[in-house]
Amino acid sequence: MGDREYKALRLLGIIAILLILENTIIISLLGSSLYLYYVKPLIWLSLSYIVWRRPRTRFKGKLKLHKFILLWSAICGVLYTSVYFAGGFLDGIGQSPYSKGLFGRLVNIVCLGGVAPMMEWVRSYIVNVVKRKYKLLFGSLIVLLFTLYRLNLRLLIGAGSLQQVVEYLGEFMLPEIMENILLTYLAYIGGAYPAMIYKAIVTMPIWLAPILPNLLWITKAFIGIIMPVIFIIILRQVYRKESRDLKLREQRAEKPHVWISTGIISVLIIWFAVGVFPIFPTVILTGSMEPSLYPGDIAIMRKVKPEKIQDGDVIQYFRQDIFIIHRVIDIDEEGDFQTKGDNNSAPDSELVGPEQVRGKMIGSVPKLGMLRLILTRQGQPTGEPVEF
Repeated sequence: MGDREYKALRLLGIIAILLILENTIIISLLGSSLYLYYVKPLIWLSLSYIVWRRPRTRFKGKLKLHKFILLWSAICGVLYTSVYFAGGFLDGIGQSPYSKGLFGRLVNIVCLGGVAPMMEWVRSYIVNVVKRKYKLLFGSLIVLLFTLYRLNLRLLIGAGSLQQVVEYLGEFMLPEIMENILLTYLAYIGGAYPAMIYKAIVTMPIWLAPILPNLLWITKAFIGIIMPVIFIIILRQVYRKESRDLKLREQRAEKPHVWISTGIISVLIIWFAVGVFPIFPTVILTGSMEPSLYPGDIAIMRKVKPEKIQDGDVIQYFRQDIFIIHRVIDIDEEGDFQTKGDNNSAPDSELVGPEQVRGKMIGSVPKLGMLRLILTRQGQPTGEPVEF
């Protein structure tokens, strides 16, 4: 690596330190409002000034196509915003949580919105100052750090269940990763301005509109993952065609359907993990079902009608927002279930109503959920009662 790469690494190092400080002490000391509206803009203004003082770096795309790139970044932004707001017709509309007054909107645009173009200015410098052979390495580092910087990691750390973790990944992390890949690509072929335009178009309506789509997290995950993937494919195709670099051999090698399939499969995996489909997985966190199920095993559950459940079936049910997996040992005349953990010395103290049943176990995979078990034991308690 040369001097340019080390300069880019120093900037990335500063961003990494800010990321750590933000999630440890800064917000705790200053408060979220003071940090978001004053300190954070000043930090990125300082980083932008450092970049501005350095020699200019030109983006790697063709200069004669710069206006073309600006136009397509705007088109992608409008398409994303249209799809996002169209989702409100499916999931419903709700009141905007942002200030509806003129002064409040101006503060959001200046303080919160002002950070975005400065971040794109820094992003463009880093991705374009390094040599081409390092573009993948530095592009990956940019996507990673900018993604983590924009996320509220305290929500992930405080997640108390596998479902909450998966919902966080689907609603926030994966869409943020895909957006940063798109913005980094825009910065690489067109500099900071295309990325600024796209970010402004998809962000400003959310701050200014009095009502917003009240989207389910699954809908947010689908839009946030699939749309950037589609935009990257479109931008690469139209840019190469316009610059006369698109050859038949390259078209066959690119295989755009692989990108689309990857995005769709990612969404389907998220949906499967949280039980959108009739069959879904659950990690065993306690030893109440030994020796049938051990901690770290994954139970494969299937949604069934309560009347299809028989004595001896292992079911998952909820009690006070806690999901429990125990075996049915009796069914009374009203259809309530008496359950018991195989490793427990006595039946559960309360009957399980049909409305509490989430599914019946149809199989298990040993030890595949050990990572989830380790994270749970290091964080919050499992919450599943074990009666001995």
